[in-house]
Amino acid sequence: MGVVMTRKLLAIVVSLSVATATTGCATVAAQRSNGVVLADADADSALMASYVRQLPLGSRVRVSLSDGTVIHGTLIKADSDPIAVQRRTRIPEAPLQLPLKGVRAVELEKSGGGAGRAIAIGAAAGAGAALGVLLVLAAIFSD
Repeated sequence: MGVVMTRKLLAIVVSLSVATATTGCATVAAQRSNGVVLADADADSALMASYVRQLPLGSRVRVSLSDGTVIHGTLIKADSDPIAVQRRTRIPEAPLQLPLKGVRAVELEKSGGGAGRAIAIGAAAGAGAALGVLLVLAAIFSD
């Protein structure tokens, strides 16, 4: 009788762990966002200016320059030709003034955290649920 009860207990724990761990995978698809790459080097700077103007101030952007440099930062000023971007660095720096003729692409950065973060959250939730089930079962069968 003890072997059958142990197998049932193990089956319950495994099924709960799998069910909890697999529910976190749905969040990965929901976190994907469409980063918009507007223009290449041949694009009109007026078109780039109109796109950048419609971005909300304070949004996180990835700016690709025509020399190949990529700047990750926060959009501070977008209403005139040199746009201002505050780089995200450990030590604060002065905002960069970027002329639109040198900007090849601007894209909004997604604020999710990626697939790794979603997998870690799902694994932690699954481990917590499995541990909780084990503790409840241990309390039930301890007497």
